[in-house]
Parts: sequence; structure tokens; C-alpha cells
Amino acid sequence: MGDVDLGVAVVRPARLADARAIADIWNPEVEHAWTTTDTEPRAVAAQRAWLAAHDVAHPVVVAVSDTEGAEVLGYAALAPYRPKPAFRGAVEDSVYVRQDVRGQRIGDLLLAHLLDLAREAGHHTVLARIVSDNVPSIRLHERHGFARVGLERQTAFKLGRYLDVALLQMLL
Repeated sequence: MGDVDLGVAVVRPARLADARAIADIWNPEVEHAWTTTDTEPRAVAAQRAWLAAHDVAHPVVVAVSDTEGAEVLGYAALAPYRPKPAFRGAVEDSVYVRQDVRGQRIGDLLLAHLLDLAREAGHHTVLARIVSDNVPSIRLHERHGFARVGLERQTAFKLGRYLDVALLQMLL
């Protein structure tokens, strides 16, 4: 699937040249927020390596401001849910939107496109592990048909406190 113009933004496959913009979106979430349980920011080289590790079955897409793709507004990715062969039909999603453009449906556009790609890749289910305090992300996933299927109590420790992680799932 190529570029998709959805009015608010254009969603296209991520490129290695997007690494800095993706790191600029992700790193503040790692360093200052509970929106991710990750604790180590990524340098641009590490972000390029992360992008390069993704494949057609586990894509990364970006929402950009126009068809020229000059300004990355957010990104979304699929990753294997578990490394064991029995889980090959299950993927985990990630959706991150630049702080200054939240509330403009960018997350909806990214997640809808990512779910289409998951179907095209033949995945059976998409799971989302979301810190339970991240109500906007939980609502985003529920708007797209995800159901809450579990809660991992105090499984992550970040920024001085233990966090519960909600597990949401969508069967494709």
C-alpha cells in the first residue's frame, strides 16, 4: 500500500530519512511521560536501525503534513507480539503523535492505515499494551474496534512509580 491522503494528513511508509523526526516524537515520551514503558531514548542512528529492522509484515508508517512529506506528524508500527512460532499471527501496534498536533485525528488516521496493513499481511490479531493512565490511547484503540482483554497490575516501573498496563485486542 502506498501513500494514502486522508485530508488531515498523508499516511505513507516510513523512510530511513524519517528517523530523526520519529526520534523527536518518541524520545520525549520515553523521558517525560508514561505513554510508553520504554526508558531509553534513541539516538538517530538507533532509530534508523529500528526502522531498518521492520519488514513488510511489520511495517512502520508516518503521517505527514502533505504529499511532499516534509513534516512528520506521527508514526505507527507493527511488531511481532512474541518471538515463538505459535504467535506468528499476532502483532502488537504502537501509535505516537507529535504533542503539538494531538486532537486532530492523526492517531485515528495512522491506526486505521496500520490495521489495513495488518490485514493485508495476513495477521490474525493485533494487540495493544497501553499504560492504563493513557486514556486517549485506550479510547483511540476502542474507537477502532479493540476490546480490553486484560490488565497487568504494576508491571512497569517508570518515573518513580509502578504502572498498570492495559491489554487491548482486535481480531482481524
